[in-house]
Amino acid sequence: MTSTREEENGGYRLVQILAVLIGAGAFAAAFVMSRKGGLVYLDYVKDPFVRDVMVGTWIGIPTALAGAVCAYLGGQDRAWDWIRVAATVTLTANLLVPAAWLVMALMKAGIIGF
Repeated sequence: MTSTREEENGGYRLVQILAVLIGAGAFAAAFVMSRKGGLVYLDYVKDPFVRDVMVGTWIGIPTALAGAVCAYLGGQDRAWDWIRVAATVTLTANLLVPAAWLVMALMKAGIIGF
């Protein structure tokens, strides 16, 4: 192979696709953990030991941030093709998980209300 560009290398493209898939899986896991924890945090569901809130905050948020990093690396230095679009969507989705916890904290504090 005479090409020196990394994005023309098939193996590099596979690594980027894997990074985007890992980011998507991290988002799915963080969403599931944060959804139930958010319901308990906002007192919609009762959990006497507050396990779901702890899982959502201590595991869900770092998982989403790690997924955002993976998605960023998967789309880094690429032309705008389907891999970069998927990486951008995955990055945005992963960053929405900590943003949702911030909105829930503001709702709980009474600063914003719905």
